[in-house]
Amino acid sequence: MSVTRVRRPTEDAAVGAACRRPRSFSLPSVLADMTTANRLNDREGLLLLACRAVRATHLEVGK
Repeated sequence: MSVTRVRRPTEDAAVGAACRRPRSFSLPSVLADMTTANRLNDREGLLLLACRAVRATHLEVGK
């Protein structure tokens, strides 16, 4: 069974535009959102916000 990838030009354009823009996040608001996600037991949201906090501090993350 062959899987065909559906081409989504608008999605590709959005990802490309997001990669070109500088990332500016407010660290206090990201940390407040992390607290909320933790209280709601939202593990996926907490992980995404942790990644955003790292980007806000301009640190490199090892693989």
